[in-house]
Amino acid sequence: MSSQNTSLKRDLGLVAAITIVVGNMIGSGVFGLPSALAKVATPPIIILAWVIVAIGATIIALSYGNLSRSIPKAGGPVVYTEAALGKFWGYIVSLVWWVGSAVGNAAIVDLSFTQLAQLIPAIDFPFYKLVTTLSILWLFTYINICGVKFAGWISIVTTILKASVFILVIILAIPHLNFDLFRSNSSPLSLQGETDIFTMFSAAIALIFWAFTGLESSTMAGGEIKNPERNIQRSVVWGLAIVGIIYILINISLFALIPQDRLAESSSPFADAINLALNTNIGGDIVNVAILVSVAGALSGWILTTGRSIYAASKDKFFIASFAKIHPKYATPYVALIASSLITSIFFFLNFYSDISGNTQGLSHFVNITTVAAFINLPTYLVTVISEYVLIRKGKMQSSKANHVRLFLAFAFSIIFLYFGFIGSIVPVIYWIISIGLLLVGLFCYPIFRKSHLED
Repeated sequence: MSSQNTSLKRDLGLVAAITIVVGNMIGSGVFGLPSALAKVATPPIIILAWVIVAIGATIIALSYGNLSRSIPKAGGPVVYTEAALGKFWGYIVSLVWWVGSAVGNAAIVDLSFTQLAQLIPAIDFPFYKLVTTLSILWLFTYINICGVKFAGWISIVTTILKASVFILVIILAIPHLNFDLFRSNSSPLSLQGETDIFTMFSAAIALIFWAFTGLESSTMAGGEIKNPERNIQRSVVWGLAIVGIIYILINISLFALIPQDRLAESSSPFADAINLALNTNIGGDIVNVAILVSVAGALSGWILTTGRSIYAASKDKFFIASFAKIHPKYATPYVALIASSLITSIFFFLNFYSDISGNTQGLSHFVNITTVAAFINLPTYLVTVISEYVLIRKGKMQSSKANHVRLFLAFAFSIIFLYFGFIGSIVPVIYWIISIGLLLVGLFCYPIFRKSHLED
């Protein structure tokens, strides 16, 4: 068998790797986040929360960067955890990351149709939704199977387009910025009547840190990035820096342009900002297109990274053996990509069935399951930081006194984000039971998956 049948191609350059990070972090939710934040805290507290979360995320991201130089392979936290803590813990990380990401992809693909229907109302019927949404999902799956280079170009184009909308809002806002308005928005009382600073700060962080999930995306494709010892770390740090700066500038612009009470009630704050700045009504159309592009880019990027998580686990012999197969022509983990999108299709169909059967709770059920799946992913940040520490203690990585201090801070921020993630994602107990049940099933399957490699 030729080498192209058994190994991935390093076709992703630094720019593509950066845009995978930026594209996966900036999904659709950020377009409505300023409104949600305006309801729970005052602007100074919100801006401070953005800065602190950005700093914490950067400190954590440096662990991914350091580990990527020592282990420049596909799988990111999966292979880092295996190297430090063994195959069983690597399997646990791969399982929760895969399931959480696959369910999240179902939410993204569902939203892609919602945005498309905003632009083309004639397709807003159940049958069209089923066909269109699954077609979008499998189109991007096929694109990812056909080569990581093409998928990388899609990430570059969509990330540039979505970032352009944020930059447009910032530029348009500059001549109209009213910092007297910003100060008037900065009363000690939130719109919900809350005066306690810690309560407002906690609520803001609980919302904000979700916007930084995905910072590890380029490490998942570590086996396909050129000059990985250098470029993976740079892509994580630069991608996070770009996103952090955009987020902070956008929030300052919006709070200095739109009264807080109006911002809190806005269904599309970016459209309102464009309309105010240009004295027009085209903001809604611009933002709808931007969200559609953003969702498309995020879907492509998350399909890419989701498949790599179980590919890496399978390649290192602690997941289903066939998931490690590489396409003979395109050199991509096609079985892992197909399996991931099958899981996504199942979760999407369950939500779709709830909708057409007249279950008005279908969407809330789906959102709750997605929220729990996303929360389950959060411990991977903590485990990655611990993995770096363990590898340093084993003498497999070099470190310094400054890095030891950073590791302590990364550990602290990981715990803080877990805490705020929990209090910010309160859902019915039944969803935690379902999620924990799925993980327990996965635990029982571990010996079976290991055995599949002995029989392969």
